[in-house]
Order: sequence, then C-alpha cells, then structure tokens
Amino acid sequence: MKALETYFKKRKKALNLILEKAPDCYTVETFHELRVEIKRLKALFELIAFCSKKFKLQKTFTPFRIIFKKAGEIRELQLEQTILEEQPNFHLLKKYPNQLKKLETKKIKNFFATANKRLIKKLKGKYRKIICLFTKASKKKVNRYRNKTRKELKKLIRKNDFKKKQIHDFRKRLKVYQYNEKIMNPDQNKLVLDQDKLSDLLGKWHDYNVVILHLKKIISTFNKDSKERNQLRIIKVTMTSKRALLFLKINATLPYQTLV
Repeated sequence: MKALETYFKKRKKALNLILEKAPDCYTVETFHELRVEIKRLKALFELIAFCSKKFKLQKTFTPFRIIFKKAGEIRELQLEQTILEEQPNFHLLKKYPNQLKKLETKKIKNFFATANKRLIKKLKGKYRKIICLFTKASKKKVNRYRNKTRKELKKLIRKNDFKKKQIHDFRKRLKVYQYNEKIMNPDQNKLVLDQDKLSDLLGKWHDYNVVILHLKKIISTFNKDSKERNQLRIIKVTMTSKRALLFLKINATLPYQTLV
C-alpha cells in the first residue's frame, strides 16, 4: 500500500536524522524522540508481519531493539532525575543526584559506542529489504489487522478494572493501535475514550513505576542509618501514593464500551 510506504519513508528519514546527529547535539528530548520513532517503526513492522509471512519481525527489529534499549536506559535515568526534582524532599538528597548524573554519563557513552556508523549502515540495509514487502500489504489485510488490534484492546478494556500488571501491556498495545491508525485514518478516531488523557495518565503511571522500582534497588545499597537512605525512602513512599492515585484515575477513564 502506498500509504504504508510513504509513512515508512517518513519514519526512516526521521530516525536517520536523529542517529546522524553529533553526540553533543543530543538532549533529553532527543533520546525521547529516538525511542518514539523506533516505537512507530515497531508498530508498522507488526502490521507488515501480519500481512506478509515473509517478513521476520524479530530478526528485522533486532538492531533497532539494541539502540532502543540503550536509549531506554538513559531515558529512565533522565526521567528519574526530573521526577525526583519535583519531590518536596529532593533538596535534602546530597549524594544520590550526583550518582544518577555519573551513571547517566556512563550510559550515554555506552550508547554512542553502539549507535555508530556501522550500526546506522546496518539499519539502512534493513530498510532496503523491508520496503519491497509493502506490496504484500493489501487494503483487505490491513483492515483485518486493524480489526484484530481493536478487538484486543476491547477485550482488555472490558475487564472493568485493570490490574497493575495489565497496565503496561495495555499501554503498549494502545500505542501500537494509535500509531498504525494514524497511517490509515489520521483524522478519524475509532476510540470513544479520551486517548490523549489516557495516554498521559498511562505514561505518568509508567514513569513513576520505573522510578519506584529503581529506588527499591538503590535504597538497599545505603547504610541503614544514613540520612540519604531515609530521605529516599520518604520520597519512594510519596511517589507510591501518587502512583496509586494515577492507577485509580486510569480505571476511572475507562468506560465499559470504548471501541466501536
């Protein structure tokens, strides 16, 4: 399909522009944009894999997954710094913020050692092999895929209330649905629920969850009687309460019938 090919070329160009930037031009937003572009490609690859048995999703996505994971490690540390700075007790932390910055610097160095010219060349080789498969994606097959993803989301939503373990899976499936629907119907919304509000809540819940899990590991490395450990525990308790509130808001945003 022409629409898929056009979208793929747009995503390819956007990703190449990011990867070809000089390391000192990367910002917090750059790493975020990089991961978003790879997510969009992954969603498209899933659609193509549904339409063509010749398309090997896991094998094709492997080099993209490598830089996605490396960028994710940096992104999580950057998010943690931002979220911690928003907490009332942040100014009482003396050592941990510096530890985070040092770890971020190490991860960034590791990222650019991986996202080099050799990897970019490998990705470009993947692009050439992928584009020939778009002819296999007929409108009929694409619509079958869209109906399938819509039914999957409907099944998840109709559980009345999410369990915490289901939120992350739903967030990923919703993103795939949103990305691919925008290719076919950029101005048409098949979801009755407020997608922007829900995506924002899911994103915030995920960010808090990532930071809380990391704090659990870090707290145990400090001496039991240290002031730093106590402050980190207080911050974790505060963030856990905020995460619980977001969880309630997410469930309140989901009506029983949300997909048409």
